[in-house]
Amino acid sequence: MITRRNLLWILPLLLAITFPLWRGPIDIFLAPRGGYDASFANRKLDAHNFNMKNVYITQSEHEKITLQVEAKRAFTGKTQDELEMEEIDAIITSVTNEQTFIISRKGTYDKKTNILTLINEVVVMKPKDKFELYTDLLIYDDSTHIAVSPEKTQIIGEEIEVTGNHLTFNTLTEAYDLGGRVRVKLNNFSDPDDTSSVEK
Repeated sequence: MITRRNLLWILPLLLAITFPLWRGPIDIFLAPRGGYDASFANRKLDAHNFNMKNVYITQSEHEKITLQVEAKRAFTGKTQDELEMEEIDAIITSVTNEQTFIISRKGTYDKKTNILTLINEVVVMKPKDKFELYTDLLIYDDSTHIAVSPEKTQIIGEEIEVTGNHLTFNTLTEAYDLGGRVRVKLNNFSDPDDTSSVEK
C-alpha cells in the first residue's frame, strides 16, 4: 500500500530513474531562442557617443570664470575629450573683467587642452574698444589666453577698417598682431599737407 509517507521517497526515485527519458525535451525547451553569439559579451560600447541641445560650458581660473560657451547643439567629437558644437555664443573675460563676445556657426571645444576652435562666420565684438572682428577661423587657448586666426581677418572700428591675412590677440595684455598683407582704411582722415581745409 502506497501512503503519503511512501510518496516522499518514491517520487524522487522515479524522477531520478526516468531522467534520461525526459532530459532531452527539457533541454530543448530551456534552450535560448535565436541562438547566442559569444562575441556579443565582448563587444566594446561607444560610451561617449551623444547628441545634446542647449549646452552650456564654463572654464574658470582662480575661482573666476574666464570662458563661457553656449551652443544650441552639441555632439560627439573625434575623441571623448572633444565636443562638436553648432550656433555658438562665447564670452571671454579678462583679468580686468573686460568682456569679449564671440559668435560662430560651428566650433569644437577640447576639454583636455581648453582650446576653443570656432569656424564659419566668426564675429568677435569688443564693446570697450568699439570694434568688431570678422573671420572664418578663430582658435582660442584659455590656458594661455591667446586667440589666433590663421585666415583672412577684418577689423572694423569707429574710424578705421583693417584687413590682414592672420591675427594673434592676447586677451591678457590686449595686444594685437595683424600680419600678412595688411590694408588699412581710415575714415575722416585728412592729409596733413592739405592746407585747403585750414581756416585762414
